[in-house]
Amino acid sequence: MASIMAKVTNFIDHDVSIRRGLTRGFINTRALAKYLQKTLELNVGLDAVISAIRRYTATDEHKTEAKKRYHNIAAAKITSRTKMCSILLKKDAKARSGIAALYAKIDFSKGDVLRTLESNQHIKMIIDESNLTLAQSLVGDHTLLIKKDLGEISLLYDDADALPGTFAAVSSEIALNNISLQDALICGAEHIIILHQDDVVRTVQVLDSIRTWAENTKQQSY
Repeated sequence: MASIMAKVTNFIDHDVSIRRGLTRGFINTRALAKYLQKTLELNVGLDAVISAIRRYTATDEHKTEAKKRYHNIAAAKITSRTKMCSILLKKDAKARSGIAALYAKIDFSKGDVLRTLESNQHIKMIIDESNLTLAQSLVGDHTLLIKKDLGEISLLYDDADALPGTFAAVSSEIALNNISLQDALICGAEHIIILHQDDVVRTVQVLDSIRTWAENTKQQSY
């Protein structure tokens, strides 16, 4: 039973739509059990799966953590901007040298942006479209792909480190609304999301709905 409980718990913990439905009483337990039995290929009777689901919902621990997580999101300071682009580069010494030169020319005092993300083989820059020509003059030979019409949303949390899963919760809420993320980065307590600029307003509305929910449930259980 312990392994069944672990599988059911792990599945529900990673599916925000099911987790929200369970904690708010929107999901039929027997129907969910049949779904999990088939999806997880559980070689046990339906009653055992139902029991695992009920044991999951019987504890208030995950409900409390979920509520704290969403209140943390609701309390975050949110800013947004549009007219940005990304440049995907080969990862080599010359590309890094070009990025260093670009850093020296970007006017951060005017609010210009230069963000870098690095993987094993590539480096990606996120910049304002107004600086694209300048960037290309410095790293153009190493450019693999340019994406325009991007926007970003920044969430500055009070204490993100104290609440594991906050970043995943934001991504899940956005995905549930059929909004695609282009990139994301985390620095300290700030969570920056890169997406198409046409999705910026809709994403802010999604985050605002979390704020509204948090205000309405301050004295309620999740």
